[in-house]
Amino acid sequence: MIINKTVIRDLEHKFRRSFPADLKKYLLVNYANEPFPYEFTEQDLYANIQKDIHDYEAGTLDVTVKSPSERWAEEREYLQDLCIEKFREICILKEYISELEHKLLEHGLEPSQMVKQRVKYEAESLPY
Repeated sequence: MIINKTVIRDLEHKFRRSFPADLKKYLLVNYANEPFPYEFTEQDLYANIQKDIHDYEAGTLDVTVKSPSERWAEEREYLQDLCIEKFREICILKEYISELEHKLLEHGLEPSQMVKQRVKYEAESLPY
């Protein structure tokens, strides 16, 4: 779920007051898109917005809206970090698979990949 002007009007009605323009703009920019790779539930969206409203009233919320290029740069950096993390996980899993295959070979068993390769090779070498 994402925010729109109707949701803001509903919140203003709920809080029984009008929000300042800078807070409205901040909310519209920050909650207009789902937080990749997640999705807001209605409850999450309202809870986050309510927290932001309380922080704004307390003077602890910076409502400066970043430019689209700044937001895209942050998202790109987040995605790059996520890719690096997943690549590391893949490397660790490949090492683990190699260790398991080695243990299978130590006990005289063939790993499934080796069986598949052997069967494929034997099938290719058969005369038709």
